[in-house]
Amino acid sequence: MGGRGGAVSGGEPAAPDEDAQWRLRVGLLPEGDPLADALRALATRPRDHHLPGVALVDPRTGRPGPTGELSVVDGRTRFTEAEGACPASWHALPGLVDAHVHVSSAGDLVGLITHGVTAYRQMWGEPAHRYTSGAHRARTAVVPRAWVSTAVVDGPRTRVAGGARVVDGPGSVDHVLNEALGFAFDGVKVYDDLEPDRFEELVTAADRVGLPVVGHVPERVPLAVARAAMWSTEHLYGLVPNVFRLPAGRRWPALADALDRAGEEVGGFAGRFACPTLVAWRALTGERRWTRPSGTALALADAGRGPAWTAAAREALRLDRERAAERGALVDRLGGLVLELHRAGARLLVGTDCGNPFVVAGPSFHKELAELTRAGLPLGAVLSAATTDARAALRLPERSDDLVLYRRAPASVADLARPDAVLLDGVLLDGADLDDLWELRLVSAGLSPDVWPRGEADPAPTARREKERTGAG
Repeated sequence: MGGRGGAVSGGEPAAPDEDAQWRLRVGLLPEGDPLADALRALATRPRDHHLPGVALVDPRTGRPGPTGELSVVDGRTRFTEAEGACPASWHALPGLVDAHVHVSSAGDLVGLITHGVTAYRQMWGEPAHRYTSGAHRARTAVVPRAWVSTAVVDGPRTRVAGGARVVDGPGSVDHVLNEALGFAFDGVKVYDDLEPDRFEELVTAADRVGLPVVGHVPERVPLAVARAAMWSTEHLYGLVPNVFRLPAGRRWPALADALDRAGEEVGGFAGRFACPTLVAWRALTGERRWTRPSGTALALADAGRGPAWTAAAREALRLDRERAAERGALVDRLGGLVLELHRAGARLLVGTDCGNPFVVAGPSFHKELAELTRAGLPLGAVLSAATTDARAALRLPERSDDLVLYRRAPASVADLARPDAVLLDGVLLDGADLDDLWELRLVSAGLSPDVWPRGEADPAPTARREKERTGAG
């Protein structure tokens, strides 16, 4: 796993790659893009508000606290508990955080905002993402807060040639750190083929300058070593291999074999950040029970991703029901592994790996919440993974001035998918604003504005037609 958008620098600092990066330096918010223009227009709104009858929901339990008044002054919030009984008009959670994304357009940013995601971890960063962070800081557009890693750092035997920064000695480690600091990246992302000696040099150097190391557990680095050195690990790699590096016929048997042994290593994750991205695993099975590889979702694929998404859809439609069920059952077992991690004290994060086939920024966040719930995690654990623990992973203060608001107290993760309002850097977007933005997202992709209602996990009409055509359950 690990999709990305736009160009990234190659193994050597060749001028064409660097030029491509700079041509895309405003790639997420280009002039004339209707979605980017809408996000810029929102930045002119007031950032002072007064909301009576607000109950703050405790993410650790999912239960609302006392009701009071929420004041917002220049984007900073202050809550004052009401004297005596007071009915709640709003129930507020800290803004949701997608802890593993590959955002590549203003459409992705809109998808996140309209589904309550006010911050994200960009896990394959480029100057375009740093530009968007600047737009947030300068308040020239209303966009989620971004934590941005470097492009992937890998070894000479990398299987993403042309897309990785290759580290083959101390000098190249220095170059990675210089580039990370020069572009103000928030962390360093490592990948599958980084060699053990270079891994040790890199994490030592990154620690010296205060940069966390995140990403894939390198295949030749012992899990215990990687787990102790990395700020977070992604996709459950290390516990199971990156099977998508294997030939297609070997992937799912290799995952089944790894799952038979994976529980032996779970205890070592106590207190460590782990981001399972079950929704991305599910999408790569090709099964249609939860994935829904529809033409509507395909229309939302950004430029450059269409061929991969189309190939994934064709594979899903060719997959027989029995094989799909086998793959889906393996992802269910991955969910069981996540439950074991939770019970062992791991700090789980909600991440989607959006950008990969049929993992759509925004709706897929709530599909990941559903995956974690189906795995057996209680509501408070899922909410913590989506808010407080995720903020800790981004090194943000536990208290959030960004909020996602609901008229009724959420009783389950299903109640979170359609926020009634979002407070983002002091700008208050009500339900009508969010609906308008999401509809603009659809129209900009050439879709009817009613084909995918905001808050639905999948475009229902297309999903129903697909079910009728294939008989899939």
